[in-house]
Amino acid sequence: MRPFYRLAYKIVEAFTLNMFHGRVEGLENVPAGPALVVSNHVSFLDPTTIGWALSREMYFLARKTLFKPPFLDKILPLCNSLPIDRDNADLPGLRRIINLLKDGEMVLLFPEGTRSPDGTLQAAESGAGFVAYKARVPILPVRIFGTYESLSRHQKKLTYNPLRIVVGKPFFLPKDGKPDKEAYQKLANRMMEEIGKLK
Repeated sequence: MRPFYRLAYKIVEAFTLNMFHGRVEGLENVPAGPALVVSNHVSFLDPTTIGWALSREMYFLARKTLFKPPFLDKILPLCNSLPIDRDNADLPGLRRIINLLKDGEMVLLFPEGTRSPDGTLQAAESGAGFVAYKARVPILPVRIFGTYESLSRHQKKLTYNPLRIVVGKPFFLPKDGKPDKEAYQKLANRMMEEIGKLK
């Protein structure tokens, strides 16, 4: 890990372990090489919690509006956060993610696209499948429990709740099938199915 990322990691680690008693299951499933990490999304706490749980330096997507404040526009890139335009087809942003994966990095992506309003799994968006098809790296499903209760999109105050992160076995692209919008959506749907299997 790079120095600033390691510092941020240690801060999150202390916070997660001491306040939320974070517990990780399936850590042995994390590959050593490139991987597209796909997870459910229920809270602002999810990216940092998963980043801590997998114990590897990785890259995160964040909506580009978060980079507007002068302080955050310097800090977020140091924490490997990548700006993405969720309201439009951000092809340059998607290419950057794909190139990182092809270069051997690990990237976290939420197939649902945004935080669940009620904590349940939501439908996937096809963009997750597009990235996976273009990058052709192992897909690592992860499910996070407890962050919705700690800080859902309806809460303004952080509350205590034990966190549990379950890491599934990596899976790979189907060997057959034409890479088109239907295939992207089908693969994104499978991502959510694999996440849903984690209990």
